Amino acid sequence: MNTLGEIRTVLRGPFRILAAGRFLNAIGNGMTLSLLVVYLSQVRGIPIFTASLVLAWMAVIGLAATPMIGTFTDRFGPRPVLLIAIALEAIGVALLSQVTTLITAFAVASLISLGAAGIWGPDSTFTARLVPEEMRTTAFALGFMLLNLGLGLGGLIGALIIDIARPETFVLLYLIDAATFGFSFIAVLALRGHGGPSPTPMSDPDEPAGDSRDGWAAAVADGRLRRLVAVSLLLLVCGYGSLEAGLAIFITDTAGLPESAIGLVWLTNTLTIVIGQILVLRLLRGRSRTRLIGVVGLLWGASWLILAAVPEIPRLPAFIVLLGSTVIFALGETVWSPTAPALVNAIAPDHLRGRYNSAQSLTWNLGAMGAPLASGALIGAGRGALWAVLVGVGCVLAGLYAQTLRRMLTRSEDGQ
Repeated sequence: MNTLGEIRTVLRGPFRILAAGRFLNAIGNGMTLSLLVVYLSQVRGIPIFTASLVLAWMAVIGLAATPMIGTFTDRFGPRPVLLIAIALEAIGVALLSQVTTLITAFAVASLISLGAAGIWGPDSTFTARLVPEEMRTTAFALGFMLLNLGLGLGGLIGALIIDIARPETFVLLYLIDAATFGFSFIAVLALRGHGGPSPTPMSDPDEPAGDSRDGWAAAVADGRLRRLVAVSLLLLVCGYGSLEAGLAIFITDTAGLPESAIGLVWLTNTLTIVIGQILVLRLLRGRSRTRLIGVVGLLWGASWLILAAVPEIPRLPAFIVLLGSTVIFALGETVWSPTAPALVNAIAPDHLRGRYNSAQSLTWNLGAMGAPLASGALIGAGRGALWAVLVGVGCVLAGLYAQTLRRMLTRSEDGQ
């Protein structure tokens, strides 16, 4: 079956309901994306540094909650975990519109983080359960594309509404965002009969008594998972984590470009993903997943190394180079987004799938915590170009390290 045939097959199945809910919810999320520090500092009067601590606290809560979410996902199934998590995050986002003090900001941020921690891992598990194994790469690619399309549309709508001089516009955005969680909730609720508890495997009569491992002990004992998590952690700290933590300040502080360049960079990123994802998906069929992760490392590394040259270039050429770097990074995203989750679910036993996906999602939390340390220290010290070079080299090293995972996988697990 060709790529378009696989896409049609995936969208005819129950996955289309989950993807539609996620897309509509993403529009609301896009309206408030990256606005939290601005909202707390410029609208609610909380100092910028203190408002940034709220973001760090959210990462800590997510990190602490994720292992428990993995256990609940395997025990009760991804569907009930998702329903509770979506409801928690929706309530938290709605309450965020009413935050006026630091204490309430931390309390509401904790609620949002608990909800978010219960969405990403279980959502990947649910997706893997809704589609046949051979079509998971396609499903994850479609989900990522729709997510970015929704975030991009939401960002455009939010830009038309938001006005720092009018706090009520932020309140409106957060309330709209909270309401869009209803689409995700209804979609998951509609998938009755899917996403229940995973069957517990029959014990092996030849296995020595007292030698069996289950739960997190079995997951952690899997060397393939440990190696994949290590690769993902390095790649995400130097990739997504650094993109979110340092790119905006690099553009304005190190490169000396206007703030409007930031919005154009994110728009370019979104358009590249939406347009390129299906085209790239054709090239992924039958390819080694570990080699594809190596390609991600090379693309992201090249993007950062090109970015490092921007401060030395006159403004107009620098802006063109910046957009070119953004396109390269986004192409790496279109390879990473279907490849990494498909590999995680290829090596995961069905009864531990929730834990495996949660272990992988931990790398996002750790990346969100680790990347700001490097970007803040180096860019703040006037060494933004050195920061871009270092994270670029880190991406390349992560891609090379991924190649050591190939010998631990079967051809089928490696996607061939």
